Amino acid sequence: MPSDAAINLPLVQSFHPTTFLERGVALPFTTPALANSRGRPGERDGFDLIVPNPSGGRGVYILGWDGVRQLCRPTMHDAHLAARLAALRGITPGEIRRVERELLAEGLAGRDGQVAARSTAAADRQDRLVTNFRLLLALVHQLDPTATANAPPAEIEQRARRSLASIAPKLNRTTEAIAAALEDLAGVFAPLGLPEQAPPARIPRLLAGLRLVQLETADWARQRGGDDGGQAALVAAGADLTLTCAAQSLREVQGATEDMVGLLRGWGTGPVAIATRLARPEWLLDGWEPIILLWRGAATDPERIAALAEMAALVPVMPREVANWLGMDVDVEALSRIRRSVKLNQDWRTGQVFARIARNEHMRALAA
Repeated sequence: MPSDAAINLPLVQSFHPTTFLERGVALPFTTPALANSRGRPGERDGFDLIVPNPSGGRGVYILGWDGVRQLCRPTMHDAHLAARLAALRGITPGEIRRVERELLAEGLAGRDGQVAARSTAAADRQDRLVTNFRLLLALVHQLDPTATANAPPAEIEQRARRSLASIAPKLNRTTEAIAAALEDLAGVFAPLGLPEQAPPARIPRLLAGLRLVQLETADWARQRGGDDGGQAALVAAGADLTLTCAAQSLREVQGATEDMVGLLRGWGTGPVAIATRLARPEWLLDGWEPIILLWRGAATDPERIAALAEMAALVPVMPREVANWLGMDVDVEALSRIRRSVKLNQDWRTGQVFARIARNEHMRALAA
């Protein structure tokens, strides 16, 4: 890596974004120096990277990929990730997850990641089929309240056909087009799940994992002082704010399935707007999965103290846009006030760099 004297980086900038797009998407880099980096569309083309100050101080660098090479030597996985980011039209959590799955399946983060990506891809296909069936059942039940999921499959299929045929003229679309719209919606709803769905979908599972982290780090903060107590308090506060916002957002988007005819009508006239709204829970939870995995992987107190130093540095900034999303007052500055009083350990140069890369690759496999 270049010496500090040889690095010619732009000035450090303060960072409290107004919108989620400005905040960017958490990127699954395996290079330790790029931990907590985010990507967003570039001002001209390609993408910009938002990289935390490598000295451990406040602020971030806004860099292109060429600038990153002044900062560190990226892994092969990260170089391929950057190349694919440059080809994306839009950078969203869903797109980054899709690209990362492709990289893992190609073996660019080790054998474990390759196996996990293939297994998860199969599970996702099954989730989509199940979600499509659940959406169809919801439509059938809303159009025919006497219908029941306990009816024989043949009867459910007949009622589904009648339901699609009955609403197609109202929406000025063919029965086939309505069925295709349901399949498209299933792809959007698969990670969100439907109300009362069991087992829960991926986003509700993330919420449950984050809730456990919030409870345990809050308890840790109450019992301890010092740096790790402050770091635990920051994680707990960030998790609490995110849980409040993401849980409400998830309820709202799942609630759209209570009016399937309206949902299908909206999808027919403005699918992008609907998909963008349904993606809000994923934006709110973006960046929390590595924090959850770090906490789960720490079994002893010394391991948890070390994990908290990383976790506190990874806590996402909450953009001001969230207040408009939820239609409520959200104190997005609260985390900034706590962050200023907490020592954040960003000194990735200490410790075993190759061991950290292997650990990061293992986390990518767990998150696949």
